[in-house]
Amino acid sequence: MESIEKAMNVFWEKGYHRTTMQDLVDAMQINRSSLYNTIGDKHCLFIKCVTSYTENAIQESKKKVAQEKSSLQALKNIIHDKAAWVVDCEKGCLGVKTIFEIAPEDAEVRRILSRNNDIYINFLTEVIQKAIDEGELKTTEDASLIAEYILTTFTGWKQAYILHRDPIKIKKMSEYLIKHITN
Repeated sequence: MESIEKAMNVFWEKGYHRTTMQDLVDAMQINRSSLYNTIGDKHCLFIKCVTSYTENAIQESKKKVAQEKSSLQALKNIIHDKAAWVVDCEKGCLGVKTIFEIAPEDAEVRRILSRNNDIYINFLTEVIQKAIDEGELKTTEDASLIAEYILTTFTGWKQAYILHRDPIKIKKMSEYLIKHITN
């Protein structure tokens, strides 16, 4: 839905607390009463935006993995894609921003993000386990632990990039992560 995407971009740029209903009405190009009648208040709209963002991100990853014959190569692609995204996406991750801005005080947002985190961890775990089962990845570690490690590492890369603006460092860290999990 195009209007949700427009609203999501406002929340993404300004954050939840700094976004006003007028910002949303202007971005979505609808009147205030239409917004309230079709979607609800700012919080309801934000929930729709966060849900859409998280669902689209996982679907995009699943689609890319499905196109790859090698599970290990699919995992490497996920890591390389995330490193490129960290450098290219100036806005950062809406999910991570939301975790720090709203999740501590909002149980519904925390539940959505926690569920999405679990879905992504399970997805990564499946890719890793398949690579292990196919003999492409030799490890004695649990696939779910590796998946959690990878996901947590992604968040650290964004922090490092925000602070240092060094794309070469992010690329090196992605190569180190791949080396670390494949040795």
